[in-house]
Amino acid sequence: MKRIILLFALPSLLFANEPRKLPEIPTLNVDPTPNVDPTLTPVIDTTNNMGNTQTSQFSRNPFDALVTPKSSGQLSNLPELNLFTKTEITLPSTARKIKKITIDYQNLDGSITTFEKVLDGNIDWHLPLTLTQEIQLPNMRLDPKLTPKPNFTLGDSFNFNINKQKTLLKTSLSLIRNFTLTSPTRLILDFKSTTNKALSQSLTTNLPFITKVSLETHLDFYRITLNLDGQYNYSINANKEGALEIDLY
Repeated sequence: MKRIILLFALPSLLFANEPRKLPEIPTLNVDPTPNVDPTLTPVIDTTNNMGNTQTSQFSRNPFDALVTPKSSGQLSNLPELNLFTKTEITLPSTARKIKKITIDYQNLDGSITTFEKVLDGNIDWHLPLTLTQEIQLPNMRLDPKLTPKPNFTLGDSFNFNINKQKTLLKTSLSLIRNFTLTSPTRLILDFKSTTNKALSQSLTTNLPFITKVSLETHLDFYRITLNLDGQYNYSINANKEGALEIDLY
């Protein structure tokens, strides 16, 4: 009985191990070189259970610019800001008295401070309130000694030209350091001395921003002191002619 079973089982095993032809996979008309942004790099997903790596998505190369310089919108020359000059405030017809004005201003460090001025007086709402800022030079006819002095020379070695917040300083000596001092606010410029000649001179400019300029002799350098009428940031650059351009802002 066992022999008969084996004879019938053998053909069934032969048919079970016979290779079968799998159905053909249809081909798709896909461009083998798709139009992919060259700035994108593939992200490899290695979590496939079969151990095969697959490309799942693209991410942008962080070292490539998002836009070209022509369309970036960046400005090579920043616009120059103008000083505030004047504004007018019109009050409603119900206004009868002025009590207080409040001004918010920005400091050098970027912080905002609120300034309040208490006022008391009757007002005519027909007339606008005017807030203005202007440079008022002294009356030269009354006091000739207060004549502004934007151009002058100290010690025969330092020639100054002051134009509002910009100062042009011409000298053949080398600038070795610069810094500021307070109480009062001063900008200090030290220049290398090439001689043993002692120099000492000062001049009152009768100008805003830089009110006084002084020259003093130290051990091996000359010190220029610019007295300022307030706190400013500053920059010092040499132009093509070798003169120093001092900007207050």
